[in-house]
Amino acid sequence: MKHAGRMRQAYRIMVPLALITTVAVVRPVSAQSPTPKAGYTLKNLIQRTLATSPEIRQVQRGAEVAMAKKDQADAGRYPQVEVTAIVGPSPRARGTVEGGSPDRTDDPHVNNVFERVEMRLVQPLYTFGKLTSYGMAAEEGIKVEKAKVEEKAADLILKVKELYYGRLLASDMLGLIDEIARDLDKAIQKTERQLKAETPGVDEVDLYKLKAFRGEVLKNREEAQKGFDLATGGLMFYAGLDRTQPFELDAIGLEAAPREVEQVDRGMGMALELRPEMTQVRAGLKATEALVKAEESNLYPQFFLALNGLYAQAGNRTRQQNPWAFDPLNDRYAAIVLGFKYELDFGITRGKIRAAQAEHLKVGEMKLFAERGIPLQVRKAHRELDEAKETLKATEDGWRNAKKWLVAAKANYDLGVGESKELGQAAEAYAKLRADNYRAMYNYNLALANIEHTTGRAVKEEAK
Repeated sequence: MKHAGRMRQAYRIMVPLALITTVAVVRPVSAQSPTPKAGYTLKNLIQRTLATSPEIRQVQRGAEVAMAKKDQADAGRYPQVEVTAIVGPSPRARGTVEGGSPDRTDDPHVNNVFERVEMRLVQPLYTFGKLTSYGMAAEEGIKVEKAKVEEKAADLILKVKELYYGRLLASDMLGLIDEIARDLDKAIQKTERQLKAETPGVDEVDLYKLKAFRGEVLKNREEAQKGFDLATGGLMFYAGLDRTQPFELDAIGLEAAPREVEQVDRGMGMALELRPEMTQVRAGLKATEALVKAEESNLYPQFFLALNGLYAQAGNRTRQQNPWAFDPLNDRYAAIVLGFKYELDFGITRGKIRAAQAEHLKVGEMKLFAERGIPLQVRKAHRELDEAKETLKATEDGWRNAKKWLVAAKANYDLGVGESKELGQAAEAYAKLRADNYRAMYNYNLALANIEHTTGRAVKEEAK
């Protein structure tokens, strides 16, 4: 019976350790960290990430492409000039149309060269809205790409916050593991002394179990330390810091400072207004609508004003003055004309129109999905915040009283007036409640970060 009681006592000591180490290990790798050495605040890390991130620069290149397309669309309103210059051998051609020529086309005599410059200038006059539509589509495309930059920035801000708070959680969990490990070490030392003194009711099985539990703690601590290192590496990577330099956060543990947040309904309305995803779909709808109109304009003729000019000369050919005669190697003229251009393609244009309309409808469905999904994300973030607050309240008094219980149980055990069963129960309660309290603080801070992210305030808050 005594042996069974000692087994139950050992089990009660092992359970809280397993709970603690499990919490530390199953956290994302972003939630672990080593001894810090530089004092970076969360704001510092976010600002460095936004300033140095290759991901943001990559998306910014998309915005530059959109601006270049806008320049192309705007340039469509201006004249388009085409100049062709050629040089080649010139067959001799003497005389006039009226007087005849001693040279013959079937027996050419090439003894010189000709130079010919041909120019064509075309100014669009009326395109049934094509140029205007392309310009509008390009302008809205710039808004889409800029919103993508903001979306990427918001995602990176949330990622850095997850790493930051996770690292602090890991520090707290590692401290809790070390605290329990120290208690185990003391219990092991006391058990060893009791075995040497041949104290009744103590045998070597108790010592084996305590050492086994201590080994499990140390093993899981190494796993937690590994995650800690990876989280530190992640923060330094996103912030563009040199891995050879010391790194430390401004805080050593989690806190849950009270913060006021907007009501759920207001947050959902704010999200539909501020979220970069909504900016993208709104601008995308206007852009695709403009592209539909641009394709529809191809059903009508395109009116233009044109200037055609030619200058050609050859030293071995007589320039003709007869208006009915034209020598392509030795003549010159300029003419201004009005014209229109129309292409009949038997269904190709209408197919392009249907494709553009389908793209427009697709963006419309994306907008509908965003209008439904984004409010749900806001509601979920608020619900997670409420849950974290309730857990904080439930565990705050609990872990503090469990700590007092554990201190009293250890003191009684050391004085020989307490039972190991009591010590195990106190350790189990303290470990579980303290770990839950740390997780609630982590969830609280992360829920606040998620609310800023889901309402679209993340980038604007960091810009302040």
